[in-house]
This record gives sequence, C-alpha cells and structure tokens, in this order.
Amino acid sequence: MKKKLLGILSMTLVLVMFLVGCGSKTTQESNNESGTSEGGLKVGLVVAGGLGDRSFYDSSNEGLKMAIEKLGATGKVLECKNDATLYTDQLIQASNISDVVVVVGFEFYDVIQEVAKEFPNKKYIYIDNVIEGVDNIACIDYKENEGSFLAGALAAMKTETGKIGMVGGMDIPVIRNFQVGYEAGAKYVNKDIKVETIFAGDFEDPAKGKESALALYSKGVDIIFQVAGKTGEGVFEAAKDSNKFAIGVDSDQRYINPDNIMASMVKGVDLSIFESLQKIQNNEFEAGKVYEYGAKENGVSMSYGTDDMVKLVDDETKAKIDDLTKKIIAGEIEVPEAK
Repeated sequence: MKKKLLGILSMTLVLVMFLVGCGSKTTQESNNESGTSEGGLKVGLVVAGGLGDRSFYDSSNEGLKMAIEKLGATGKVLECKNDATLYTDQLIQASNISDVVVVVGFEFYDVIQEVAKEFPNKKYIYIDNVIEGVDNIACIDYKENEGSFLAGALAAMKTETGKIGMVGGMDIPVIRNFQVGYEAGAKYVNKDIKVETIFAGDFEDPAKGKESALALYSKGVDIIFQVAGKTGEGVFEAAKDSNKFAIGVDSDQRYINPDNIMASMVKGVDLSIFESLQKIQNNEFEAGKVYEYGAKENGVSMSYGTDDMVKLVDDETKAKIDDLTKKIIAGEIEVPEAK
C-alpha cells in the first residue's frame, strides 16, 4: 500500500514539475515576443496613432532605435491607430513588459495618470505634454513656438505673394503654440505679411490636408507650413499639384517631395527620448520633472534636406535663420506661446 502511495506521489511530483516547466517556457517565449530580455533597459513605446506618419510618431521610434543601438536597450512599439478603446489596454500591456514606458500623444493625458498609479515602480515619459504631481511620470515639453518662429521667418523671407499659410491637424493648445510662433516669426521679418491658418480637424487624413491646403493656395498663399501629422501629406500633394511650396514638421520631410518642400521645422523627439533613456540608465533622470526642449537644447531647429536635393533655400537665407536662432537662445528674441 505504501509503495503504491509513493508511486502515486512520485507521478504527481513529476507531473507538477512538467507543468511548471511548461509554464516557464511559455513565459519566456512571451517575453521574447514582447521585445524584452534579461539585459538592458526594457522600453515600451506607446503611440496614439501609428508608425509610418513620416513625422512625429516615426521620430519617437527613431529615439527608441537609438537607445537599442547605443544603450543596449530592448523595446516594443504598441500602436493604438487612433482607436480610443486601445489607449488603456496598450498602456497597461507596455507597463507589464517594460521598465520604462514612453507615451506619445495628447490623447493619453487622463489615461497615463490612471495607469501610472497602478504601476508605481515603473517610469513613464510623457512626450509633448505636461503633467505635474505624479511621481513616476516625467514629461518632455517642446518649445515648438520657437521652431515655428523660424519657419514663419523663413516663409516671410521666401514668399512672393506676401501671403503665407499654416494647416494644423486640430485646434488644440500644442498646435496653437505652433501657430503663434509661426505668425510671430513671419511678422518679425515683415509686419505687413498676411498669415492664414486652417485646422483640418484630423491628424490622420491626408485628403483633409490636401483640401485645406488647396483652399489656402487659392487665396494667393504660396507657402504653407503643415503641422498636421499624416494629414500633412495631403498638404505636400497640394503643393505639388499647385506648383507652390510647403514647410514640413517634426522630422526632416524634404525627401517626400524635394521640389516643393523647401525646409522642415524639426522637433528633436528622437533626441529627447534617447537622452531621457540614457539618463534613466545612468540614474540621472528625475521622475516627476518637466524637461524642456527648445532651441537652446537642440529641441527645435530648421532642416533643409540633403546636399543632393534641389536647393530651395539659399545660403544667405539660411544664415539669417541661424542668426535668429542665436538671438532666441540668447534671449534677444522672446517668442510668444499659447499653451
């Protein structure tokens, strides 16, 4: 009887060990699929929209890639495709598999605060928005008004009609901050210049961007600054069809259409994310702090494409823009803001 009982116990022990082994293997496989590993900082990048916008979201992904290449980090991108029902789930998933969660999109303002409280030991980096009073959320706030000042100055220097325009994705504080900077820069160069703005109402609809741009071009505008994410691709199409010009945003977008995109106002989203992750790895990052990236921090600047592209901005004009940048950094020019 004892032998029989011992046999049953032995078989039970073997079965338990087998099941535990299977469970461990499944967990390890899941971790591998989610982009995590035992070594290096584990980073989750959650974007409200999707990659492929050739602008803001892609720039954030470049920052993650830099961290993977230079810091030995591992990472996973979770896209929400502008589906509000995914915001909380994707953020929770990223929190479960990561040490640090980089969150991109004004849409997460409420969600990130709720989720961060549920994961007090995780660090969150909120891009392009400001939240104060939550210990494990640090924010990166860009002075896009300073970069837009340079874009407006450039447009005012190059316009032939005395009318320039801007297409914004949505009428929200961060886009209005672009707007006031753009107008201020233009009027710094020419106080009589006319600046027209249309808000397309969407960051993911190139058709609306094209429609908005064509409306501005029909009014005599000859240069449009697009601040509309993927919607801005429609602005570039309209520039080509109308034989007019555009200014890109967030990333150097000249490669999309170098014959009609004269320059881009670049936000250093990639740089700021990389530097933040580097600080975390070196235990130099202050959670709960707001890090500002303006002209002084290389957070905003003008970019004119590569040397093999057709030259739409001459060296003299570039030098003038550089001089304005130095004046902003030195505090000689105070750019208005709207957020």
